[in-house]
Formats: sequence, C-alpha cells, structure tokens
Amino acid sequence: MVLILHYIYPLKIHVAGAAMMKCNVRNANYERVVAVLDKLLKERFSNVSDCQRCRDDIAAIALNYLPPHYYVDVEEQKEIGSPWVMVETAVLEAIDRVLEKPNHLHEEARNQKHSS
Repeated sequence: MVLILHYIYPLKIHVAGAAMMKCNVRNANYERVVAVLDKLLKERFSNVSDCQRCRDDIAAIALNYLPPHYYVDVEEQKEIGSPWVMVETAVLEAIDRVLEKPNHLHEEARNQKHSS
C-alpha cells in the first residue's frame, strides 16, 4: 500500500502489511455516548426512531461534538472520557438534529423510486 500525500510537497509513504494491522485503540467517549443514548431512548425519547441508521447518526453527531479520549488499556478503574454531563448534552443535541432531519426517510424514498 502506498499513500501519497500532497500538502507542501508530494510525499510517498510505504506501509508494509497495512491490511494486516490490528489496532486496539478505543475512544472512551464512544462507550459513554452509547450508554447515554440507550438510556435516553428508553426513558425520555420514545418518539425517536429506534432504527440502526438513526442510532448511528445520533452517535456520530454526538461524538463530533465531543473531544476524543483515546486509550489502549485501562488497568485501574479510573474515569476516562468527557464528563457525563457533557456527554449527555452532546447526545441530547444530536437527538434533536436527527429528529429534525432523519436520514432513514430519505433512504426509504430512494428505495421506493428504484423499485417503481
């Protein structure tokens, strides 16, 4: 695999075994977003579609609001990631955005056009 980057000057980077690389890096905020999303959809937002596309959109939007907190291994039980209140705020904002413009409606309309 060869990556060609064009910023100031062309640069070729050869990555040996790129297809075989395994990475165990995780974003602590992803785990928090999913936990808060599950809780909010069960307790406060029964009107939000529970389809996988809407859940993915909400999670992606919320994660884009939050700074990443990557980790490899946590030996101790210490708190990592953004504060819970910050995560909840990001998820609430993301739910509002998806409620305003859900993507699954566009996919359904597109599928109906192709089947006609």
